[in-house]
Amino acid sequence: MPRFGGAPKCHSCEKSVYMAEELKALGKIWHKVCFKCNHCNKVLTPGRETEHDDKPYCKTCYGKHYGPKGVGGGATAGCLATTTEDNAVSKFKNTHEGTNKVVIGGGDKCYTCGKTVYAAEKLIVLNKIFHKPCVKCKACNKTMAPGDVLEHENEIYCKSCYAKDFGPHGKV
Repeated sequence: MPRFGGAPKCHSCEKSVYMAEELKALGKIWHKVCFKCNHCNKVLTPGRETEHDDKPYCKTCYGKHYGPKGVGGGATAGCLATTTEDNAVSKFKNTHEGTNKVVIGGGDKCYTCGKTVYAAEKLIVLNKIFHKPCVKCKACNKTMAPGDVLEHENEIYCKSCYAKDFGPHGKV
């Protein structure tokens, strides 16, 4: 608590903290440069810290030192392997005990190659689903951007091939 006429003290260095350099976090007052991880000394951003025994930590150090023990630790501490065996019966019991296969797929198929198209690579052009590299002109096989595609008899063409093959032909 500030004394009469004095500035509050920093929780870390215990020196006076003036309004321009004040940071409030974890219910305490700090200098902006004093609000650091207690382990690696990285300057912390308020609201992005974790706390243990009244001391601030970055998420990585907190996970390594106080988070769950197991595979990865730190940033991947949520993916853990326990050291004790739990014999309790889970309500999420695997009813397919003899099956070791995981079936992935059954999604949309690419109009050009026929393989499964996942969300990250999916393009819908003229109401057809494609992989990004599979959007190719039927005539010249050039890869096209979605806005450059023209259609003729359910096939896609680049603008130059479409004009050459299906556009108006003048008299010479």
